[in-house]
Amino acid sequence: MHYKRLFFKISGEALWGTKGEWLDHEVVRTLSRNIKQLQQKWYQIALMVWAGNIFRGRDQWAGIDPAIGHYAGMLATMVNALILQNIMYQEDIQASVFSAIEMPRFIKTINKISAVKRLDNDTVVICAGGSGNPFCTTDLWSVIRALELDCDILVKCTNVDGVYTANPKTDPSATRYETLSYQDALTQWLQVMDQSAFGMAMENNLKTFVTHIDTLWDLTFDTTQWTLLT
Repeated sequence: MHYKRLFFKISGEALWGTKGEWLDHEVVRTLSRNIKQLQQKWYQIALMVWAGNIFRGRDQWAGIDPAIGHYAGMLATMVNALILQNIMYQEDIQASVFSAIEMPRFIKTINKISAVKRLDNDTVVICAGGSGNPFCTTDLWSVIRALELDCDILVKCTNVDGVYTANPKTDPSATRYETLSYQDALTQWLQVMDQSAFGMAMENNLKTFVTHIDTLWDLTFDTTQWTLLT
């Protein structure tokens, strides 16, 4: 099965690497090179990078208004997006950053026509700023951006190689699904995505793969290697 335009949800935690720093430049450089390999296979790439390595909006510090926390989390995504764009340029990859939050001095405001034109011209589109609104999950807005940009599939890159019956890090008996319907995921209350994201993807027939970030450069969409949600 062939997919032309891919949308990746990349967690901020995936940028930590093994050095314990908020961002490992070699991890970002490897990610950039892997994306370049995908482009060379004639894929168009859009992605949304999140900011758990800097600040998680849902982490409510004592005395901090929850909405303000979400604002801070959305702004932190712009830091990751700009650094990723710059390292992509160093690797000879054209990349444009778009944000839901207006910040014209640094980043273009998201616009479907402009973003799709860049995808058609072999430019990686990096989405930042979430939805621009508090209390919206990263899963939901990854689904919405993938749909907005007419992507064939969404690939959720995590630190687990698919969807399991339970948390494989704490339950050794957990088994991985090769394929799973959104309806079954909803019924079983699986936590790989939030309920609103499941519903949006299911309603719009968006296929979602869940894979480990380390397999990004070898995406053959083999459902024996990743979990396919459909």
